[in-house]
Amino acid sequence: MERSTSNIGIIGAGWPGEQHALALQQLDHAELYACADLDDARRAAFASEFKPRKSFSDYRELLQDRHVDVAIICLPNYLHFPASLAAIEAGKHVLCEKPPTLNAAEMKVLREEAAKRKLVYSFSRQFRFTPAMRAAKKAIEEGRLGKIYHAKATFVRSRGVPVGVGNWFTEKKRSGGGALIDIGIHALDAAWFLMGAPRPVSISAKVFQNFPQLGRGAAFDVEDAAFAFIRFDNDAIVQLETSWAGNLTDDVPPRKYFGQELINTVVYGTKASVRLKPLTLFEDRQGELAVVPLEAREDEANGFELQLRNFLGAIAEKAEPINNADQAVALMEMIDGIYASSELGREVPIT
Repeated sequence: MERSTSNIGIIGAGWPGEQHALALQQLDHAELYACADLDDARRAAFASEFKPRKSFSDYRELLQDRHVDVAIICLPNYLHFPASLAAIEAGKHVLCEKPPTLNAAEMKVLREEAAKRKLVYSFSRQFRFTPAMRAAKKAIEEGRLGKIYHAKATFVRSRGVPVGVGNWFTEKKRSGGGALIDIGIHALDAAWFLMGAPRPVSISAKVFQNFPQLGRGAAFDVEDAAFAFIRFDNDAIVQLETSWAGNLTDDVPPRKYFGQELINTVVYGTKASVRLKPLTLFEDRQGELAVVPLEAREDEANGFELQLRNFLGAIAEKAEPINNADQAVALMEMIDGIYASSELGREVPIT
């Protein structure tokens, strides 16, 4: 790009779009140039608060603007693939909210098309940039855990079936799935990222739909819970548990709107293990186990801002993209594998 400042177009003016817009306000080498949203009132409120130069109802009009360098996509799940592909075909770099697509096949198309056009594609996983994640990752990169062999990823709610505009969360053709693809993907990615993103080779899993009466939409054809056991090519494993609804025990804390909720990740190594909440290292010291609180730097920018800085750095060829297209493909292969294993009733390979 000839300009030193990147012009950003945000597609989708809901909460995620607002968070990206707030992060953009902290950057001096990027500008919120345009926004797009079909909802007139939501688009007007967004434009009033964040003041982009241009505002569109149809995102395709935004993508036709030659001044837009980057598209940040914050739409419902089923629109992630077509909007991302349209942006790439229009020559825009893409940062897309999770899940990157509805399946791995779609994500492979985006990876290939972006590579062909020498564009940067990233999926939005700002949790990778939180203070706890950065501190845990630093301890792992310093070798304090030794060889990582196991991780447990948890994101469970007792009464937390989401609604969404138009009740799309519980309709499979628009969401791609239920609790797994909505919140389980967060837990899975956190553990997998800390483990070094090893290549998945097989999955044994089961998904359940036990509480459809808690849904508020016309359709409820997705899972409300998922449990998985994933093997990697380095002999490590991860266990995932996630639910929108379940009769959870009283050690899971209460949470406004969701009944009870627990989000945590524990990564086990031969020298030590690390837990995110509360952030702690459990370290072997000459045969004795020491409990070592880790310090997370809270004085840095938030996850949205740090993620955006990395993404724009990758576009400028000054940084490697942390949330890259290859990892987006592997993440969706794991999601696909969990659904396939549950449907077939057996362990499935990932090739």
